[in-house]
Amino acid sequence: MPVDEQEITRSAQGIVRQYNQYVAVGTVHVNGKATQGENIADLGGINLAWDAFRKTDQYKRGTKIGGLTPAQRYFLGWALGWMNQIRPENLAVRVKTDVHAPSPLRVIGPVTNMVPFYEAFGVKPGDKMYRPDSVRVQIW
Repeated sequence: MPVDEQEITRSAQGIVRQYNQYVAVGTVHVNGKATQGENIADLGGINLAWDAFRKTDQYKRGTKIGGLTPAQRYFLGWALGWMNQIRPENLAVRVKTDVHAPSPLRVIGPVTNMVPFYEAFGVKPGDKMYRPDSVRVQIW
């Protein structure tokens, strides 16, 4: 399949716009251009992992555990992997110097671009984590 350079450019611009909108701390926004490569990697990683997870017996059986479906547990596991604590002062410095978005946004950013996330949790317009289809970023 040939590479569509225009689609790659649109996706890259979309992810920059998405992360530029996020406030990391106080009034300090994430620099979407500076974090672009890692944001694309996070989105690609969670999508590849999702494709692999869908092939597991656990996913195929669909058994709920603790009231959660396999899909819900997948996304919660992703989120838990990024949990940490950081002082606001440190975060303000990091957001200006690090090529990584803050950890909470490394969860929120990728999952809000994934239809399976919306389906797993019934996210709909008006919900805090809803992003319209027209602005969701797809990299493949």
